[in-house]
This record gives sequence, structure tokens and C-alpha cells, in this order.
Amino acid sequence: MKNKKVMIAMIITVSVLLIATVTISILKLANIDIVKIAKNENVQPNNNEEAKVIEVAENENIENEESQNNTQEEKTPSGVVEESLLKSTLSSRSDVDRLGRYVDLNTDEPTQEYEELVEYTKIEDVQISFNMDVSKTTGLSREDFITFVQNMKCDRTGILAKNAGCIWDNCQKYSVNEIFVLGICGIESGWCSAPQHQNTHNYSSLMSGGKLIPYASDEEGFEAMIKLLGERYLTPGASFYHGATITGVGTCYCNPTSWPNKVFTCMQQAMR
Repeated sequence: MKNKKVMIAMIITVSVLLIATVTISILKLANIDIVKIAKNENVQPNNNEEAKVIEVAENENIENEESQNNTQEEKTPSGVVEESLLKSTLSSRSDVDRLGRYVDLNTDEPTQEYEELVEYTKIEDVQISFNMDVSKTTGLSREDFITFVQNMKCDRTGILAKNAGCIWDNCQKYSVNEIFVLGICGIESGWCSAPQHQNTHNYSSLMSGGKLIPYASDEEGFEAMIKLLGERYLTPGASFYHGATITGVGTCYCNPTSWPNKVFTCMQQAMR
């Protein structure tokens, strides 16, 4: 009996120990999970808070940059273009008028006038000579050249005055002296008065097949004349180049003996 009681007691003891051991293990595992959950909960909010702080900081930096840009734009008057940018865009006198006017295309404000960027020759300072370089323009502004032609007494038809702006533009484009062009029109078409020249808009007697070349408009006729002079007669190495003088042009343009003197006489008439 005693042995049975001892064995029962031992079995109970072992069972209690096993139950206790299992219980302790379960509690330990549960404690580890609890710790992990607590750690994750502690870390996640911090990460979110840090991300929010970074995002707020970045937004503030962007807002500061935009504010600085807006401030900088407010300091620059609307319609004003940097002078250095204006100068870099100029390719010839025809790019600006006497006052050098520019408009900011992003504004509806009226055109603002700026101090002229090109120093032009005054009308009273224009000079001509028989041996002058006719590949050089007068230096007059577009506005002054139009005024000059409008005051010419020899322009009785008014055709030259009407097309003065066109003549000036093409002379700048092809590097031809404006007074030289007027002189050629004077001798070749009687200051644009000959009917056959008016009908063909050809005031410089450009010929093809023994006939005047017809043009659709005065503007087209003047450009054809000035382009031919600049590219074929006044460009070194060109087919008709014999020097950039009235005589040099006359060598192939017409009678080199009498034509140059007649052209220069008409140029003098234009200057009076």
C-alpha cells in the first residue's frame, strides 16, 4: 500500500511539474509576442511622425522657393526685358527701330519704350561720293530714311516714299546703300514715272529675254533688285562682282562708261 501511495504521489508531483513547465513556456511565448507588438507600435508612430515632419519641411522649402521667385518677379517691372538679352537677339538694324521697342508677350500692357541700342546717323550727316562703298548702308534709322525719301523733291510719283520702309529693310538685309538704290531707280525708270516700269513694278530695269521682268507688287520688285545687287554685284567672288563701287556695279549692270555718272547724278538729286 505504501508503495502505491508513493507512486501516486510521485505521479502527481511529476504532473504538477509538467503542467507548471508548460504554463511557464506558454507565458514566456505570450510575453515575447506582447513585447514585439509593443515595439512595433512604438516604432510605427515614430516613422509616420518623421515622414510627416520631412514632408512638411519639404513643402515649406518649396513654398519658400516659390515665394522667393514671386518676390523676384515682382521686383522686375512687367514688360521689361534684360538689356543683355535684348542685345543678344539683335542681328541687324532691321531688328529694332529708332527707340528699340520691345514687348513682353506675356503681358497685355502697352509697349514700353527703351533707350535706343543702336546709334544711327542723322539725316544731315549722310554723305555720298562717286567712289563710295555702296555695300555699306547709310546708317540712317528706318524712321529717318522714310522721312528722307518723303522729303525728296524728285519723287514726284510718291512710289519711292510709299516703299521707303521696304527699301530700307532690304538694304539692311542684303547690305546695299539706300541712296545708291534710289539713284538706280532715278536713272532706270525716271524716278519710277515710266509706265512700263510701273506696270511691271520693276523700277531698276531688270531684264529677261530683252523684256522687263514683271513682279506682282512694288515690294517684290524692290526686293528682287536689292537682293540681286547685294548677292551678285556686291559680294566678293560673286559672278558680277567688280568692286563695291558704282563703277564696279556698272561694269556688268549697264554701260560702265556713262551709267555710273548718271547714277551718281541721281543720287545727288536725292540728297538735295
